[in-house]
Amino acid sequence: MKKKTDDGVFCRAYLRTMDPERAAAEIGRRDGFGLLGRKSTQEKLNRMREAAAGQLRRDDAVRRLAQLAFGQANDAVKLALHAGELDPEGLDLSAVAEFKVTDKGGVEVKLVDRVRALETLCGLLESGEGHGAEELYQALAEAAGEMEGGWENG
Repeated sequence: MKKKTDDGVFCRAYLRTMDPERAAAEIGRRDGFGLLGRKSTQEKLNRMREAAAGQLRRDDAVRRLAQLAFGQANDAVKLALHAGELDPEGLDLSAVAEFKVTDKGGVEVKLVDRVRALETLCGLLESGEGHGAEELYQALAEAAGEMEGGWENG
């Protein structure tokens, strides 16, 4: 019975960290890659992935698309202007699609394509149950609430 419990804990830790050695350490084992290579572990991981995918709901996608379409890029600009001085850990970089330091010490920032996010959001709402405007309003309100200070921060 302990083996089944260990497998479940290992699989949850692996899916969270994507690091077999860290996941194995959580159950007091040293052979993360060995555990990952076992057929029973692979089957458990597949079942857990399928269950997690089934939990993603349409309103989650609408909310995330609204965040991408209307989110702010302030933290990305701060990071670009103060590269090396700021810790990116606490920054909201959800609007960043690509960030790289050039050979000459400059910084290139590519932001998420907001028009594409809006088009996808509209398409998702149009294929819905006919209450797309209400869903969009709710997603925007939730996205604004998750952003620091709401829509007023510009």
